[in-house]
Amino acid sequence: MNADAALPGAAADLAAPDAIEAADLDAIARTLAGDREAFASVVRRHARGLVSLCTRIVNDPRFGEELAQDALARAYSSLGSFRRDCQFRHWLFRIAVNGCRDWLKAGARAERSCELTGDELVTAVDPERDAAARQAVSALRSAIAALPQKYREAFTLFHVENLPYEEIEAITGVRVNALKVRVHRARLMLREALGELVETEVSP
Repeated sequence: MNADAALPGAAADLAAPDAIEAADLDAIARTLAGDREAFASVVRRHARGLVSLCTRIVNDPRFGEELAQDALARAYSSLGSFRRDCQFRHWLFRIAVNGCRDWLKAGARAERSCELTGDELVTAVDPERDAAARQAVSALRSAIAALPQKYREAFTLFHVENLPYEEIEAITGVRVNALKVRVHRARLMLREALGELVETEVSP
């Protein structure tokens, strides 16, 4: 399988986490056994989520897909080092987060963009039917995009990806207490920028 192939636009398979993990482990075993096409199912399951994650962390939709594709390529070339001490998805997220950090540290960031792609933020209203809600969601996205990188990263993994702190620690290498502080400070910054909108759009 060519891990550098263009990422598919289809959504990841809709399945329970345990079923996804089992499918990933099966694909990894077949890939390591010489089946060059087996990793394609991993790409289908995780590409869209990785694009969404990378886009939000680096705050530039033009590079989200590139960084997600790079994470998949790195994972493909490093499958032999996956020790199953965590879920494969978390291992893959760790590769993606580290890649985003390296990209930001290298100063490769182009002109900032507040537009976010991939999965939409969960809201209690239908933005397609309510122009005011569309504006509110756009303002929230822009405010999240403007957060300092370490706060945006923690906030995205906790509130957007809905991962528990213990899993975020495994992905980022940041201790749970520090992550809680970062998420709390991110919420304070968002409240300052947006006021009551944060209280209605993001659960405590």
